[in-house]
Amino acid sequence: MTTVEKLKRMLDWIYANTETHNQTGVARKIGMNPVSMSKIHNGKTKSVKQETLRAVNVAFGNVFNPEWLRGESDVMLLADVNKQLSASDSPATDGMAAVIINSLKRELAGKDETIAALKREIDAKDDVVATKDKVISTQDKLISELQQQNDDLRMQVVAEKGLHTGHSNSAAAEHPSASHTM
Repeated sequence: MTTVEKLKRMLDWIYANTETHNQTGVARKIGMNPVSMSKIHNGKTKSVKQETLRAVNVAFGNVFNPEWLRGESDVMLLADVNKQLSASDSPATDGMAAVIINSLKRELAGKDETIAALKREIDAKDDVVATKDKVISTQDKLISELQQQNDDLRMQVVAEKGLHTGHSNSAAAEHPSASHTM
């Protein structure tokens, strides 16, 4: 059904069920030029914008099914959709409930898969962190050992300098004249 045909069906309903009984009244109520409405009604316009259909719907209390306006349903009036939904003891509603439940189950299963994938990713990252912790621990031990070796070498250098210095002093003390002759 074209948008022009939908608007014509809407107008028929409006004329039969409201106090507005002509195109001019509808046009004024939605803020449209009455000449444009006449062109649509007389078939001189090939299509009507969705905004126009929605404006008519809003102007007359949202009585028309938005899904019907978009071409997604065969039910024109929203009240008829609500009647279908409220008939909960009908097999169609039970079937619809089953479809909804199955859809929700699939959605939950998809979310469960996502959660499982995220848990696997966390576990992999935990493994990487544990490996890095081991490397850091090993490097800390190596640093500590190198610092100890550095300290030992410094002590050895100090001790060697002290011996050389102490050896020279003891030689000068033993031979006081030797230092004067030079």
